[in-house]
Amino acid sequence: MQVRLENMTKKFEGKAGTVVAVDHLNVTIESGKLIGFLGPSGCGKTTSLYMIAGIHSLTNGHIYFDDVDVTGLAPEKRGVGMVFQNYALYPHLSVGDNIAFPLVNSKAIRQRFMKELDELNQSALKKTTYQQYVDMQVKEAATLVEITEYLDRKPSELSGGQQQRVAIARALVKKPDILLLDEPLSNLDARLRLQTRDEIKRIQQRTGITTVFVTHDQEESLTICDEIVLMKNGALQQYGPPQSVFDYPENQFVAGFLGSPPINLIDGEIRDGQLFLDGKRWRKIPGNLENQKVKAGIRAENIRIAADQEEEGFPATAIAISKLGGMTTVTAQLANGSKIKLYQDLSSPIMVDEEIRLKVTKDATMLFEGSGGKILQW
Repeated sequence: MQVRLENMTKKFEGKAGTVVAVDHLNVTIESGKLIGFLGPSGCGKTTSLYMIAGIHSLTNGHIYFDDVDVTGLAPEKRGVGMVFQNYALYPHLSVGDNIAFPLVNSKAIRQRFMKELDELNQSALKKTTYQQYVDMQVKEAATLVEITEYLDRKPSELSGGQQQRVAIARALVKKPDILLLDEPLSNLDARLRLQTRDEIKRIQQRTGITTVFVTHDQEESLTICDEIVLMKNGALQQYGPPQSVFDYPENQFVAGFLGSPPINLIDGEIRDGQLFLDGKRWRKIPGNLENQKVKAGIRAENIRIAADQEEEGFPATAIAISKLGGMTTVTAQLANGSKIKLYQDLSSPIMVDEEIRLKVTKDATMLFEGSGGKILQW
């Protein structure tokens, strides 16, 4: 199911005045896609999710599921499945009963499933009771997330990763058109996060459900999402495939938020078609740009050690070398004290205090104006 957000806005009134949590957000999520809402704390990503779910009302704008305006619909009538950050499992119920809960206790969902059961029983030789039908749906959802052996246990007897699977099964058992995940991996340790995010991707691909995944962790969104919605202060910064957003950020915030280590941002100046860093000419700029102060953004993976005779090599000094597994990172310092991170080429290692010259790969130098907008990448 396609999800279309048109000028979606949410304002909260408080003692300090009006807070705009989401500001005229326009995004179209195509059917069957796994979309990540990404950004720092307070950027509006969870509020956006809650408006899609119907938990928060909109101040302005509309939400469409396919061509149906669901802006005023109650949550239980939207056909969504929600997985909360803290799992929200009932501790006194078994895993099976937790999964079955919406089928038994939601009037709207029960009516929908009773209708399905009536249609099934019309052509069946042996009639199925509603409880038997619920048990079938629970087993099917548990099989999908691979927790069938835990159906008789209580949530307290499960690991964090297993509890998360129960929460996902409870959302899926309703057969939703849209699955909403609110930072579902934040309470898991590093190993379980890796395992569970792969499971979420597997489940989404197998079911084909349109899924919205909220996270502040860029690695999660970059690795499993088909597209990402990157937000700041309630406003959309960029929307597109993860690799495209990473490679071609539209502004300085996007470039700085994505990437580890963070992108190198160096004070520079355009003078007569040349880029100057640290008061020294570095590269000729294509096209015609007016003279101005800029920030040059270059990612660590796009910087190489240049030979002395290379025209566009820039002088620096290696001041630190750090190793993490098979990755070695070099911190180099320009004459004015600016620091640049790059990756060590193991075939040509360098040492601390060594004088080096730096060059940049094609399409990897980004220039940002004072307001943060990108004016050039080459």
